Amino acid sequence: MKYILRFLAMIMAFVLLFAAYGGRVDPDIMTLPSLATLALPVIALAALVMMLLLAVFKQGRAAVILLGAFFLSWPTLRLISPLNFSHPDAEPGKTQLKVLTMNVTQFNWFDGDHPSANMRYILDQNADIVVIQEGLIYYSYEQLKTVKPMLDELYKKYPYRKKHFFDVGILSKYPFTEVESPVLSQDTTGYFIKAWDVEAPGGELRVVSMHLSSLRLSTNDSRILDSMNMPSGRRERAKSVLKKLTGGFCTHVRQARVMRQLLDETSGDVLVMGDMNETPGSFCYRTVCGDDLRDAWADTGFGPIHTFNAHHLYVKIDHILYRGDLKPLYCRLDKSGESDHYPLVALFERH
Repeated sequence: MKYILRFLAMIMAFVLLFAAYGGRVDPDIMTLPSLATLALPVIALAALVMMLLLAVFKQGRAAVILLGAFFLSWPTLRLISPLNFSHPDAEPGKTQLKVLTMNVTQFNWFDGDHPSANMRYILDQNADIVVIQEGLIYYSYEQLKTVKPMLDELYKKYPYRKKHFFDVGILSKYPFTEVESPVLSQDTTGYFIKAWDVEAPGGELRVVSMHLSSLRLSTNDSRILDSMNMPSGRRERAKSVLKKLTGGFCTHVRQARVMRQLLDETSGDVLVMGDMNETPGSFCYRTVCGDDLRDAWADTGFGPIHTFNAHHLYVKIDHILYRGDLKPLYCRLDKSGESDHYPLVALFERH
């Protein structure tokens, strides 16, 4: 029996490592590793339960096999479930900058005339810089009945604002200039990238807002996910969703390379925030991060979180990435507002 358990432990260890490093494989070459990386939190949890059971039943060698796999997988696992038991201390005399990113789902203008809980949340946070996705639909959010009751407060708190057609935008307490780049003039149908150079405390800071395309899951596909517990036609529904996911992974590769090209031609301090529609450790995430960007949640957070909360897809697809003279003091998720995404807030320290 002990040899069978060791063999099973070896299989689970291989699956864990495959998922942890699947994000290093280009989806244009093979999509299975990307699917494995998407499932990494579930795989890691299963491996952890198995390892603990093996230890309880005194199958030490089999448990050690899995422990070794966890150790080797840690560079990716720390992006998903960091173990920072405390936050860095603020240093006297350093400038602090609070930022917020939120997919606001068009401020829920389609859900009645009650004031937007998403805009209320943004104003209450009093962040220095806010980037929003899905915020501007086909006209200014200032025309929305859900936002109008808060316009005076919005204008006073954020005198510098930019409204881009349909999707991304910025609210800032400090002046900024929009970045003009051939990279950003490319055809970005279906996804949105904008950048601004903000005159922030501590020196100029480039803020990049991203909203990469969804993983091709339509409203009908979302209903499919909601009904996966129904046995009838389950295989066909699963095939439909998997086909959309694999197509979406390949699309994201091209979009991530546009992001990386913009970052490569950018010097100085950079913040990249928004809805990537990709999980930590994925090929797209690694492409955007390159060798120079760090993840504020991985560096200051504790445990796993999910920023998407609809259709039983509980994944972290919204991110705050940074480089340069920026030190994150904390990054947190707030389960606030009325969007299908939870907002991320981070506080940075600058010289």
